[in-house]
Amino acid sequence: MTSFGPIPAASEPLASPTGFDCAAKPSGFATFSTHRIQTAPGINLFVREAGEGEALILLHGWPQHGLMWHKVAPALAKHFRVIVPDLRGAGNSSIPADGYDKVTMAADIAAVMDALEIRTANVAGYDLGAGVAYALAAGHRDRVARLAVMEFGLAGFGYESFMVPTPEWNNGSNWHLGLFTVPDVAIMAFQGRERELLSWFFWHIAHDGEAVSPEHFEAYLRAIQRPGALRAGIMYYANVWQDAADNARLAAVPLDIPVLGIGGAMSGGPYIEQLFRPVATHVTGAVIPEAGHWLGDENPEALAKVLSDFFGTGPSAAATDHR
Repeated sequence: MTSFGPIPAASEPLASPTGFDCAAKPSGFATFSTHRIQTAPGINLFVREAGEGEALILLHGWPQHGLMWHKVAPALAKHFRVIVPDLRGAGNSSIPADGYDKVTMAADIAAVMDALEIRTANVAGYDLGAGVAYALAAGHRDRVARLAVMEFGLAGFGYESFMVPTPEWNNGSNWHLGLFTVPDVAIMAFQGRERELLSWFFWHIAHDGEAVSPEHFEAYLRAIQRPGALRAGIMYYANVWQDAADNARLAAVPLDIPVLGIGGAMSGGPYIEQLFRPVATHVTGAVIPEAGHWLGDENPEALAKVLSDFFGTGPSAAATDHR
């Protein structure tokens, strides 16, 4: 694992890659510099960065963290200045007791942009990170140029339809969404059983049942076994009612930037595009073949191409407009 230096104050220069042991970094991130950035009192985010050009921020889902972009981020860094934060409560970032509504988490990302002197960025959010990405785009409208959202529906605009268990073994059979709205019970159920929980997550709606490598599985396991991390991840879900209220307020003025909804062929598919049409006026869609829910691990090459095309380094044919 990367060895970190002292946490810089918000006014101090950010750490450079000098002094970091690149050999200790996860495969794929060897050329990325790493920073810790204070985003609020007592809160700092671990951030990876590489590349030049327009800024592109990649936001992970749960139970993953920035590691999920280990193949996609290096490919995109050939064309963009790629920023990969670990959201609060995940990976190597701070694990506070609260602040897991997506508006607060989006404010963290705006603070990262300020610290890195990025005025406007392209943003891609996956799973629950898509909720953060939307809150950033809708709540900080001059900061996001284009938005890609993956494998997610916003609270108040379709998310609730996935909260009821179903007999089908598909993207609608997500019993945990309801259970995790009662965090004390969910923690009681899974504290000490994190391995079993992750085994279900990474097998469920995977294209071939082997979504992540054993090495990365263990990395995700270590991350959610840290004190407070399991609770933090559950709180990503438990804030659904606050997120729904916030999204209703934000969506009163639909986004007018280009938005791309991306789904895995065996998971959200073209439905992701439909879920975001009520909150944005320029929505297109793309489907990642040979992929279930875990896009960055199951078909990273196709995902990187779709994102690269959408954000401006190639033709936009990968995004099909069904309007």
